[in-house]
Amino acid sequence: MDKITKEGLTAILDSIAAVMEEQKQFLIELDGSMGDGDLGLTMCGGFNAVKAEIRVQTETDMGKLLMKLGMKMNSTVPSTMGTLISTCFLKAAPKAKGKTELTLADQVAMGEGAVNGVMERGKTKRGEKTMLDVLAPAIDALKEASAQGKNMSEAWQAAFAAAEKGLEETKKMEAVHGRAAYYREKSIGRPDPGAAAMMYIIKGIALAVK
Repeated sequence: MDKITKEGLTAILDSIAAVMEEQKQFLIELDGSMGDGDLGLTMCGGFNAVKAEIRVQTETDMGKLLMKLGMKMNSTVPSTMGTLISTCFLKAAPKAKGKTELTLADQVAMGEGAVNGVMERGKTKRGEKTMLDVLAPAIDALKEASAQGKNMSEAWQAAFAAAEKGLEETKKMEAVHGRAAYYREKSIGRPDPGAAAMMYIIKGIALAVK
C-alpha cells in the first residue's frame, strides 16, 4: 500500500476496530482507575460505527468522506474522547479534499491538522497527560520518516514506535484535564487512558498499512 484509497481507509478502520476490541477490557480497567470506566466500550462502539458507515457511503472524495466519518463518530460517542477523535477526522479532512488517493505527504498534513485540532478543541498542549502526548510525537515521527524518503509502511511503524514511547511518558505526568485531574499527583505512575486509546489507533493504522 503506497497510497490510501477508500478501500485502504476501510481496511484501516477495520484494523483499528479490531485492536480496540482486543484492548477493550484493558481500556475499561485503565479508565476505571481515574475516570468512569467506559472508554473501552465507547471506542469499540465508535470505530465499529465508522467502519460500518464507510461501507454505506458512495462518496469517493477522501476529504468529504472523512467529514462524514467524523460526524458519525461524534454522534455515536457523545463524550470528550469521542469529540476529540471526531475532531481528528474533521481537521484532517481539508487536507484530503478533492483527492481519491492519499500520499504519505498528504497523511502528514492530515496528521498535523488533527494535532492542531486537538490542541484547539481540547485546550491542551504537550505534557498535560492527554492523547496529544501520543498523537503529536507520532505525527512528528511520520513527518520525519516521510522527509527521509521512507515508504508508508515504514513511516507508520515509526509513528507507532513514537506513540508507544509517548504513552510511556504519560506515566511521568500529572493530569490537568478531565476527571483524572481530580487525582493530581495520584495520577502520576499511570498511563493516560485517552493516550492509550490514541496509541491503539496508531497501532491499527500501522498494522493495516504494513
